[in-house]
Formats: sequence, C-alpha cells, structure tokens
Amino acid sequence: MRPQYTQLSYATQVAHSPRTMENRGNIVITGAAGAIGRAAARVLSADGYRLLLVDRNEEDLTRMAADYPTSVQFVADATNAAQVAEVFRQASAGSLDGVILAAGIEGPVGNFEDCDDEAFATVMLVNVKSVWLGIKYGLQVMKPQRSGSIVALSSISGVMAAPMLAPYAASKHAVVGLVRTAAREAAAFNVRVNALCPAPVDSDMMRRIDTDLSEKFPQRLGGGADAAKLVPMQRYATPDEVARAAAFLCSDASSYCTGSTFMVDGGISCR
Repeated sequence: MRPQYTQLSYATQVAHSPRTMENRGNIVITGAAGAIGRAAARVLSADGYRLLLVDRNEEDLTRMAADYPTSVQFVADATNAAQVAEVFRQASAGSLDGVILAAGIEGPVGNFEDCDDEAFATVMLVNVKSVWLGIKYGLQVMKPQRSGSIVALSSISGVMAAPMLAPYAASKHAVVGLVRTAAREAAAFNVRVNALCPAPVDSDMMRRIDTDLSEKFPQRLGGGADAAKLVPMQRYATPDEVARAAAFLCSDASSYCTGSTFMVDGGISCR
C-alpha cells in the first residue's frame, strides 16, 4: 500500500516555494501524531521548515493539517519499507534538512521472565525497524546532497536500566547502536546522526506506564503515582522541551555534533 498524502504533490509545492531563512528546507517527522512528534511539528514549523508528517493515525494527522497548511501528511507505517521509501522520495524534492524519528511504543510492563515473546518482537519492530528505515532512507537522500541531520528518539532507557520495561530498554539501546554506526559512516558526507534521550515525558505513553506500574507493583516508589521525585528537577519533561532539543540537533547550531546520546533528562543520568 502506498502512503496517502495531500493532493498537491510535494514537488509542486517546493517548485513554488523558494528557500529562504523564513522558508527553509524539508523536515520529515515520523510518529508525528504522538506527543513529541506534535511538539516537534510546532517548533520546527515556527522555525520556517517545510514539514512532512508521517503517522499511521489518519484521524490525528488530518487534525494536524489545519495547523500546518503547507505541510504534507503521510498516512504510512514507519516499519513498512516501501511506504518509508515513498516518503523520502517526496522529501528529496528540495533540500532534506532534517529527519526526526519519533515513532515508538512502550510495550509490556512486567518482570523480564514473564514477558511475552511476541510482545518483545512487536516492540523491537516498531521502535527499532522504524529507526533503521528512517536512517537508511534519510542517508540515501542526505549523503548525495552532503548535508542534513537525523535525530532518532531513544530514551534514558537507551543508556541505563529500565526495570519492568525490558523490551522497551532493549529497543532504545538498539537505537543508540544504529545512531552511532550511522554517524561514523555519514560524518565524511557532512551528515549528522544523533540519539535524543529524554527522561520520562509528560505524555499519554508515560501515564500508561505509570498506571501499569502502580497497579502491578504497588510497592514501587513507596506507592507514589509516578517517578517525578526520582528526577533531580522533580518533574517530568514537557514534549516542547524535547522538541526544542530536536530542533537544536537539526539546526546549524549543532553543526559539530554527531553520534551523541543527547540527554534531556532533568539530571537523572548524573550518577
């Protein structure tokens, strides 16, 4: 199945939209209808980028279209190679300045030995293959143009343990491995690849995790409803805070940053 997108082709839009400081190049955002994807769209649209918004949730993408009339919405599966390839074919019309890979799921909450094998495979498919394809097809466009920045959403669970979230932790560690390898390969082409590693974010996903942990392990954190008190800043990140970090990594301000695990964690990894 080919991804769906707005009737006016992206190439046509680009042909009638010259690049200026107010109207920069293209940014692909996968998982665009999620909390971080939506925040990234707000921040990067305000910065003047043209957005290609990718998500499998057609209803939420359609709702976003009203806020970003010059963007293109792709109803596509970020784990489907043919659909991702089509997104990047469209993105290659003009300069592809950045890619933000924010598609992801949390997976099951529970003890390692009790995790269902199919659930583990699903988490790895969504969280890792989507990044694999996004980096792969992003590099195919960016290397020839000898510029661009790819930002993959990992997590603090990509650099430290995440008890009761083994599949999620495995997937986010894998994202860091893909990012570091791609960064080394792409550096000579002036293409940068970084992993963004947020602490818990104020989002529906984190609320689901907190609810599951509270129900299954009521002794967690002395019965606390969430893990905010474990963060030195005593709160969860906002989606906008994560989005602004992604925007920095897409911008020329981070021109010498590649292969990093960029922490947005309120100090929780300072140990």
